[in-house]
Amino acid sequence: MKPAILRGASVATADGGRAREVLEDLFARAREGQGRAVLLTGAAGMGKTTLVHELQDHALSSGARVLTAIASRAERDLPMGVVGQLTAAAGAPVDTALPPAGADGTSTGATLQAVDAFHRLMHGLAERDPLVITVDDAHEMDAASRHCLLYLVRRVGSARILVVLGERADTSQPGSALTSEFVRNPRCALVQLGRLSVTATAAVLAALPGPRPAPETAPLWQRASGGSPLLLRALLEDRTDGAAAEPAAGEAFRLAVRHLLDQLDPAATRTAHGLAVLGDDATTADLDRLLDLPGGTAARAVAAMDALGLTEDGRYRVPAVRATALAELAPEDRAALHRAAARLLYRQAATGEVARHLVAGGPVDESWALAVLRDTAEQALRTNDPERALTCLRVAHDGCSDPRQRAQVRAELVQAEWEVDPAAVRVHLPGLVEDHRAGLLGHRQSIRLIAHLLWHGRPEEADALFADLDPVEDRLPEDCKAQLETMRVWFAHSYPVLGARYREHTLLDAAALRRSVGALDPQADGALVLHALMSEGPTGSVLETAERLLQGVVLHDPPVAPTIAALATYMHAARLDRAADWCDLLLREAEGRTPVVRAILAAASAAVESRLGNFEVARRRADLALTLVGPTSWGIAIGVPLAAKVLACTAQGDREGAAECFRVPVPDVMFQTLPGLHYLQARGRYHLSVGRYHAALGDFHACRDLMAAWDLDVSTSLSWRVYAAEALIELDSPAQARELLAEELARQGDGSGGNPWLKERSLQLLDRLGDPRPAGSAAAAPGRGVPEESGPEELSKAEQRVALLASQGCTNREIAARLFVTASTVEQHLTRAYQKLGVRGRADLPAVLGRVPAGRPADS
Repeated sequence: MKPAILRGASVATADGGRAREVLEDLFARAREGQGRAVLLTGAAGMGKTTLVHELQDHALSSGARVLTAIASRAERDLPMGVVGQLTAAAGAPVDTALPPAGADGTSTGATLQAVDAFHRLMHGLAERDPLVITVDDAHEMDAASRHCLLYLVRRVGSARILVVLGERADTSQPGSALTSEFVRNPRCALVQLGRLSVTATAAVLAALPGPRPAPETAPLWQRASGGSPLLLRALLEDRTDGAAAEPAAGEAFRLAVRHLLDQLDPAATRTAHGLAVLGDDATTADLDRLLDLPGGTAARAVAAMDALGLTEDGRYRVPAVRATALAELAPEDRAALHRAAARLLYRQAATGEVARHLVAGGPVDESWALAVLRDTAEQALRTNDPERALTCLRVAHDGCSDPRQRAQVRAELVQAEWEVDPAAVRVHLPGLVEDHRAGLLGHRQSIRLIAHLLWHGRPEEADALFADLDPVEDRLPEDCKAQLETMRVWFAHSYPVLGARYREHTLLDAAALRRSVGALDPQADGALVLHALMSEGPTGSVLETAERLLQGVVLHDPPVAPTIAALATYMHAARLDRAADWCDLLLREAEGRTPVVRAILAAASAAVESRLGNFEVARRRADLALTLVGPTSWGIAIGVPLAAKVLACTAQGDREGAAECFRVPVPDVMFQTLPGLHYLQARGRYHLSVGRYHAALGDFHACRDLMAAWDLDVSTSLSWRVYAAEALIELDSPAQARELLAEELARQGDGSGGNPWLKERSLQLLDRLGDPRPAGSAAAAPGRGVPEESGPEELSKAEQRVALLASQGCTNREIAARLFVTASTVEQHLTRAYQKLGVRGRADLPAVLGRVPAGRPADS
């Protein structure tokens, strides 16, 4: 059914499909001698020009004559400019067919003659063929041409003429003269084009040739385009996949947005820029104040942008529209708007947004700007957003003129950089040390500087800072004293010789008597655990304290240092099973943490898993640690992930993978630290596996000497005697090997070690030497907490089946076929079996499998 003709005062809001039917109906009536005129009005991009072109094609195909003109703002002052286009299209140029018009094109006799001549010319053409006259952008028409056309429109009723004028509606302006004329004329129709509905959008999508978005996605396309046919066409043009489910703005969309923004008046354009800068939470009153506009101006401008489909309820519909509006601004103008926005929002106490604008526009001269940037950075660090903190602090640093403020901001900047990439900190350390010596840093900042110096292997400078802080300790606030004491303990733990003078400090002992761990400050709690570990060893009470500490912090975004302190306690006590459980939980909870935090936790987990014999897991987590934080960023801690990876690669037979780890540069000072001790032991294990027995023995003796000097021989996670004995046996030094094995068995016997595997491996090596086992030296009892390689009683049923078939000469592929598993699974079971049994390969399996009891059903 055809839509009704819109007559006189009728005004219809229609989409393109309905308007097209109206125009074709009006043309049909005009062709029958019922002349008509129609005014198409709507916001820019609503499809007026497209409809005019479609009507022109329809009229031409029906045998009508079509005269077209396009009005232009540039020719608004050119009398008869539009009429001249029409008469030229009719073959009767204006300078010969019409008398000249007056300069103003309105009241002279010559103009009246021109109006009459134009009227007679059009009616004469219509007597021969139906005539369609179209003028696009009629709102830009010169006054004389408008007089001519309106004169014709009023007298079109009996002629075969259809006049179609396309006018852009501007919601910020009252109705136009053309609109008034067409509303009151019964021969005229006015069609106002509105935005496409979801249904109309779906119809557009359905009409596309070839692959097209599914009908159910129409709401997404309508939302992104704002119902603007122009923007919808642009989005469809930007498709890389014809059946794309969701619109994605590309170059065509940006060009369309730029065109629509160009249609706005100057005040509305400024509002568009202000809205892009101020953001979605801006009110129109905010925009008026930001841009210094008369009250209500922004509201009218936002209404105009809503009509164009660019915004909805005063907010840009899609980020690409906002980005295009911002891109139109010159950099200096954009920066000035951001600074103005910062001042506006600061008066409204919206500090988070103030910082965003200060970053974008640069700090303002007011004193509050620096404080806002620093406060925002501090909050960002608390919420694991170091990148935002870095951005704020860099702007703050660049805007500082006061030396003290500049030094303190640089210290804060270094802290944020460490959270992202500790390597970036190194370049700032000399300057920060100078700032400390000049008295420009606060005491807390100096204490944090000590941590960076220790991490990056500069213990002498750290010790000098301690010496500077010692005399003022009594005057420090209590929390600052706790931070200083905590750092002393970490110095003593990480650098056992250089930090030895802090090892016997008694303040923490007194603190332990006054409170319970997990109640107050996790950092101080971690130091307390470390201090107890160094002074008492991994006793039951220390382990209980470590457990309480982890339970108190793990669900509350745990700080790294105390977490590592508790895990170190478990490793020293050979409670690797519990350490592994905690590592798994901590890594799962750390997904939203910074790369550095996740890397440190992954490295700790790799160290634990490598000593449990879970080499595939250990290798993956060591690689994760070294990927999240590159080798140059680890400082002295690089020894931990490298040692774990070396142990895993060595156990898996990947010699090149292990050798690659030793090509990573490490700082010389690392060998004065605990991570260096881990590295030396792993390197010795690697040398032992490839038959470099002298090199292996050298590394194990280095471990011996360092542990003796550091009084760390209580640690079972850094055992060396059994490996050194194995190297001595290969070097044909049985007497020295027997001596070391006797020492190891004595340590195991008196309970100081607590490592069943070390005891069993010592007994196996005595068997190789042909020595009788000491009385009471049966295989170690099964149980949890066995580090590295477990005793024979720890073999699972699956590992036993694989090991038995391997001892009978079956290849991995043959074993996989028999057991219906993959060859990779066979390799993993064998690797674990070798480690648990303390053997180096298949040849040793027959001799030890007779002592292997049935495995645990749960592990089958």
